[in-house]
Amino acid sequence: MMTCAASAGEQRNAANSASLPSAAILIDGDDRLSPADYARANGLSPAQMAGRFGATGIVRCGGAVGTGQLVEANNILLTAAHVLVAPGGAPRGTGEDCTFEIDAGGERQRVPILVERAMTGAREPYAMPAIHDWAVAPLLAPVRAARAYPLAPAMKVPGAVVLVAAARSGGEESHSLERCSARQVTAQGPGGLREVALDCDAEGGTSGSALLTPKGGLVGLYVGFRSSHPGTPGPFSMSHYNFALTVEGPLRQAIMSAARRSEPVTASR
Repeated sequence: MMTCAASAGEQRNAANSASLPSAAILIDGDDRLSPADYARANGLSPAQMAGRFGATGIVRCGGAVGTGQLVEANNILLTAAHVLVAPGGAPRGTGEDCTFEIDAGGERQRVPILVERAMTGAREPYAMPAIHDWAVAPLLAPVRAARAYPLAPAMKVPGAVVLVAAARSGGEESHSLERCSARQVTAQGPGGLREVALDCDAEGGTSGSALLTPKGGLVGLYVGFRSSHPGTPGPFSMSHYNFALTVEGPLRQAIMSAARRSEPVTASR
């Protein structure tokens, strides 16, 4: 997750078990729901929840903990680059020290991430603007019985989204969903990629989470926050917001390229 004061330079910190950003960036209050509560609030069956929102899991890479998800194929992972890459540009971990964990098909699955084959927006994400902070990486093996998130049309701004996270501060696994809004574009990148301010709630471990349509189509990637008062809830403003990247331009191309090189197992919604 990225933190910065309104007048300060940007600093990104992946959640880890030793040194964690403790502040949650809450817009007004905490509107995140557990999967069970989200299902009840929206009248969704377990099968519908699995089909729309079941491709999200937890990424553990070195000491870092974040969220990731399967996209377009059940062996392609999308997350924030700073979850996989340490300051200086070295991988945070390799092999069994960098894995994606997910519950799918009635079983817990833990699959190594092939970090050395990841496509990223920058070799050293901490040295670049946040709009480059994305990573698409193959997994060592497909996740069994998974339904990867399909690419949806470009995110509408302003527009409604669902933020789906798998971890929180302290490196704790904690699954949540929130219906919230993409409020305004804060930066433009190559090929139409946009950085977008959100009124969603987030904290350490949310880095790398998907922004989905209510039907489960992928439209964005959560990267971090900017706040002049982290840890203290407040209304959405340009000095207190979370933000994400749209799945456009080079990010969308990377996902499509990775999926073409795999043997995708996808599902329609």
